[in-house]
Amino acid sequence: MALNREVLILRMVLFMALIGLSVSNFISTEVFQTERSGRSLAEMHCPVDFKHKNYKILTSKCKAPKYYGRLCCPAFKEFACPFSDVLNAVDKNDCASIMFDYIDFYGKYPPGLFFTKCVEGSFGLRCPDA
Repeated sequence: MALNREVLILRMVLFMALIGLSVSNFISTEVFQTERSGRSLAEMHCPVDFKHKNYKILTSKCKAPKYYGRLCCPAFKEFACPFSDVLNAVDKNDCASIMFDYIDFYGKYPPGLFFTKCVEGSFGLRCPDA
């Protein structure tokens, strides 16, 4: 009986650990709220050089006049998920604002496009496991 209880507890602990790992790989909804910061790019700080990133991942798949979520969201994930750690640190850097400024510059996307089309629940946008 005690062995069954220990196995059950071990399974619960492993299950909770797996949930924690899956939740940590996302882009927070806070990131989407940083769009259109209004500050000059020269005033912002980010350890990632978003100015020189290849935005064709997005602009080749997510096109006007109809921005289909089935095309835009996977493209956005492909572009943004590798930077989820710095993007989620909205209280420490301006990476999300800078990234969205360049996405909007290169793609001429309407404000809030990726938030309205791509957010997947309360955590934000789930990123594929690396």
